[in-house]
Amino acid sequence: MASTLLSALLRPDEFFEEHSKEEAALAVPFGIVFIYSILSAVAGYQMAALMAPMYDVALEGYGGIIAIFGAIGGFIGGIIVWIIASVIFYLISMVFHGEGSMKKVLEAVGYGMAPLIAAAGIGIAYLTMVADQVVAPVIRDIMDPDAAEEAVEAFMNQPVMADFSLLQTFLSVVFMIWAVNIWYYGIRHARRLTARDAGITVLIPVAIYLIVVIASYGVF
Repeated sequence: MASTLLSALLRPDEFFEEHSKEEAALAVPFGIVFIYSILSAVAGYQMAALMAPMYDVALEGYGGIIAIFGAIGGFIGGIIVWIIASVIFYLISMVFHGEGSMKKVLEAVGYGMAPLIAAAGIGIAYLTMVADQVVAPVIRDIMDPDAAEEAVEAFMNQPVMADFSLLQTFLSVVFMIWAVNIWYYGIRHARRLTARDAGITVLIPVAIYLIVVIASYGVF
């Protein structure tokens, strides 16, 4: 498994070309997605736990439940990313008369999510180190949307969280570029596309995603 994963990470063109005529094997890709989803759950729990004290007055005693929902959302989100990315790549490649199966696309996208594990792990480690510096403004009236919005904005704009947001933006861009390289070759061979068509299939949706991510973190 380790050698297979390393080959996909470091030599994706050779790896996917060698496996292009084989039946899709989802065990390793699913394992990658599962690990990523677990880390996303941990990250979701961390963030929800840090924000939970904001609701201590309005929702006293519900902090633990909020954190659990954060973890569940993070885990489900990891699985959804895999499925949605696969569907998008499959549908776009249909425009170019791609021939491979949806299962092969799921396989390729699963392998491409491996770099995202590193991004999630680094984010979790950083937030763990700075957690004691985070201050959560208290929301006294949960029914006041303006007060809730101001509290969340104050939470995210404090220096430690602003630094975390900047780190998240950097990690998202760097490791997504690595993932895109894997997806490009994976989709090209999985759907038997030309270099141009594979590039359009992968790069356009990822570019849109990265623009949204960078904008959401307030970089521009």
